[in-house]
Amino acid sequence: MTFIDPERVITFWGPTAASPRFVEAPVLRWQPTAPATRYEVAVADPERVVWRTSTTAAEVDLVQAWPALPLGAVDVLVRGFDDDDHEVSVRGHRRFWRVPGFDGALPPAADWEGAVHRAIDYLLGPARDRVYDYEAEAPRSVWSSFEDSATGLRGQLGFPSLHNPSFVLALLAYADRFPTAPAAPIAERQALAYGRWLVDHVLPDGWRCAGLSPSTVERGRVGGLVEGGNITLFRSARVGEAMLRLFAHTGDDVYLRRARRIAAVLLELQQDNGSWPYRVDPKTGAIADAYTSAAITPIRLFAMLEPLGDDADRLRAARQRAETWLLNGPISDGRWEGMYEDVPAVEPWTNLQNWDTNETIRYLLGPDCELPDRVAHAEALNAYIEDQFVVWRPEESPVQVRCPTPAVIEQYRCYHPMEVHTGNWLASLLALHRATGDDRYRAKGVAAANAIVAGQHDHGALSTWGFDTRFGTPLQPRNWPGCNAVAVSALLHWSAYQADPVGYRPSAWAV
Repeated sequence: MTFIDPERVITFWGPTAASPRFVEAPVLRWQPTAPATRYEVAVADPERVVWRTSTTAAEVDLVQAWPALPLGAVDVLVRGFDDDDHEVSVRGHRRFWRVPGFDGALPPAADWEGAVHRAIDYLLGPARDRVYDYEAEAPRSVWSSFEDSATGLRGQLGFPSLHNPSFVLALLAYADRFPTAPAAPIAERQALAYGRWLVDHVLPDGWRCAGLSPSTVERGRVGGLVEGGNITLFRSARVGEAMLRLFAHTGDDVYLRRARRIAAVLLELQQDNGSWPYRVDPKTGAIADAYTSAAITPIRLFAMLEPLGDDADRLRAARQRAETWLLNGPISDGRWEGMYEDVPAVEPWTNLQNWDTNETIRYLLGPDCELPDRVAHAEALNAYIEDQFVVWRPEESPVQVRCPTPAVIEQYRCYHPMEVHTGNWLASLLALHRATGDDRYRAKGVAAANAIVAGQHDHGALSTWGFDTRFGTPLQPRNWPGCNAVAVSALLHWSAYQADPVGYRPSAWAV
């Protein structure tokens, strides 16, 4: 195709352009291809064409075809014709899978709290492989983000601005919820150790991003893998949230000062349209990768800092600019991408994900957001997640593992249902149920919490890559303890909410 005029090629675009699977009938869009004046669209199941239409628009809604399509593979062929009925466009073809959705059932609750205790014991355990000099006395997952939990072998690659805050939030939540549990004092000590690492390991003075934590570390050194010497800028706001959680827990101003420093850098690097760049050179602030949908983490940090200092007006103005960008950007156009340290930047809509979508849902339903139609936007974003990323029951699709369901897939470039994303969605279902009273959200939440528990290993780890029910074990147990921590946080909040919906008080740092 490289040598063919691209304006004559039917090229799909928009939020459904690269979707591998759908629960609901999608609207497919493509770039207009002059001189085509109409398009013929044919939709087939594995055996035959089941629906055809002709349209002058460069899009088609498959809602009429949907009832005729069984679950499984679907092929769509789009052809462009001119006024003389000559085929004048290079054809466009899309294959995806139609998959099942929510069955409406409310299952009985699993032992969520028992699973949390077992998972905490796993997270607090010492390293079972070689401990390097640079690790010193730090908890085993400070410098390492993943391990083979069956053997204890760890990968010496870490994403500390993402995962270390997850440990702070989960371990303090556990110690608060179960203060008399044998593991509670150890959980508190390790939470402080993860936080102290973030305080002590910062980018040097004189750099544009001085005072931020590194987002990638490899074999004890800052940087590496996809990022090289760059950093994922917005991730520092997650560190700021953890700092404020530690400040609330200890009263130590070192954490508040650190959160304020992070906010100051983010204020300086906010773009004119209200957003932030994805990756930057921390020495100069030069943009390495431009687009990310993840404005929500700085927004939340600013909202948390506003009552705590003298810079409230500037923080509020910056937050409102970012809210406006978010509303006119990914909330409207569906471009939820640019989230992970280990994935390169890609073409628009080709690697959608849901981490910050979930965070946006919870912010929309919280006390700080002033955007109009907040509940409607939150429900629409949840519908996107449920359509594109929730595996409701075993299905024929590119999802390989047969795991407990419902479970949530990470992103198109890492197409695996994971405990971390199921937990992140569980926290959103809690917020949606509190805001709307719709018991479908409660039923989905009970099922999601049960699925996390059903994927727990005998040694306490939760399954990052999916617990395969056929084998009774994960296909590979290369778990990410920081991802376990997010699922633990979600289970803690969910179980507390189910025990006392009226008395439950959410925190800004839920997961």
